[in-house]
Amino acid sequence: MRRPASLTGRLILWLSLGAVLLWLFGAAIGFVILRHQLEEAFDGGLRETAERLLALAAEGLAEGGEAEGEDYAHEVPILDADDGEYIVYQVRRGDGTVLLRSFDAPAKPFAAPLAEGFAVEDDWRIFTIGNRSGRLFIQVAESRSRRAGALHETLLSLLLPIVLLIPLSAIGIFVVVRTGLRPLTGFSAEIARRDARHLDPIDIGPLPKELVPTAEAVQSLIARLGAAIAAERALAANSAHELRTPIAGSLAQTQRLIAELRGHPAEARARQVEESLSRLRHLSEKLLQLARADAGIALTERSADLMPALRLVVEDTRRSMVRPERLSLTVAAGASLVAPFDVDAFGIAIRNLIENALRHGPAGGLIAVTVPSNGVVAVTSEGPAVAPDLLASLARRFARGNTAAPGSGLGLAIVAELVESAGGTLDLLSPVPGRDDGFRAEVTLPKDR
Repeated sequence: MRRPASLTGRLILWLSLGAVLLWLFGAAIGFVILRHQLEEAFDGGLRETAERLLALAAEGLAEGGEAEGEDYAHEVPILDADDGEYIVYQVRRGDGTVLLRSFDAPAKPFAAPLAEGFAVEDDWRIFTIGNRSGRLFIQVAESRSRRAGALHETLLSLLLPIVLLIPLSAIGIFVVVRTGLRPLTGFSAEIARRDARHLDPIDIGPLPKELVPTAEAVQSLIARLGAAIAAERALAANSAHELRTPIAGSLAQTQRLIAELRGHPAEARARQVEESLSRLRHLSEKLLQLARADAGIALTERSADLMPALRLVVEDTRRSMVRPERLSLTVAAGASLVAPFDVDAFGIAIRNLIENALRHGPAGGLIAVTVPSNGVVAVTSEGPAVAPDLLASLARRFARGNTAAPGSGLGLAIVAELVESAGGTLDLLSPVPGRDDGFRAEVTLPKDR
């Protein structure tokens, strides 16, 4: 069965993804706006540079006695040729002849027209401006790849903080979500701790107002369930208790009637009545034990040595058997049975296991009660192996295996309820480990506190 996804995990995942997408969207919008602003700033810088250099170039050429008809161009040296120039320029006459150029400017005139405005040529962004007479022009150019590099660095400067903030925001979202869902987690844990043996009201605590209606509904449901279970237990216990005396009286009268009818044709019918009353007495006793198990009689705060109770139950059962040698008790060297388990409840559980083995095992078959290690008791009987699907259902109430032996189908259910309510486990094994037949009920007691 597929495990359901965690609400906390989904919230953290989707909130983190949402935050990242919003940041990336914001960064994209910011980059578009910033790119537009940078392009305007770069173009403004080209315009200002051209306007300033045009005046200086005109003045310099006039002072130097440069004739407008000369065909050679002066090259302005650069102080640091290793770094190159970000902006280059060409000073040209109206006919296109280059009179003056910067160090990195191409010797060949720009192909951009000698008209005021911006133009693009290969990798250059060019701004052209001329003097009032129209005889002298300057073209200032900037490498577009340099602009692209600047924009790339700007984008990285926008993305780098986002990359660094992603894990920090995920941690922050995790802390916030876990803190915010803590009341819900505690409430869920309180509900999970409730079962048929623990139906105390839930401590709602400071739940968010959105969860209060749910908590109140669960409280009401638990209260109704507790009342129903209590009524069921009371009915079973009271019925079994009230039936014990009249059943015992009726059984005694029937047995007396059988003695008086010895040899009479009605004796057989009287024995049938006796058998029915015996089954009814057995069922009432099991119902009373089940009611006590449901009430949690196995729970105890103090640990007790259960070995004397085990020996007493085994010896008492052997005294009632026609062939007591069929039942044996083996305790491993140094093994003990000290556990927080009510002694009377433990005795009821072991007696039911032995009775189950006697009732459903083969006639004359051996039954071994063993204590293989600390806190473990096993009851093993002979007989054919039980099918796995049937074995899994034997501990249910009123469940019976493929047997013609009389019984109520409550023995193993009583044992399971007693052991599990005390914190132990009941394991049913068939075939017995190391064999191809047999049946074993193994009780693991709760750990000593």
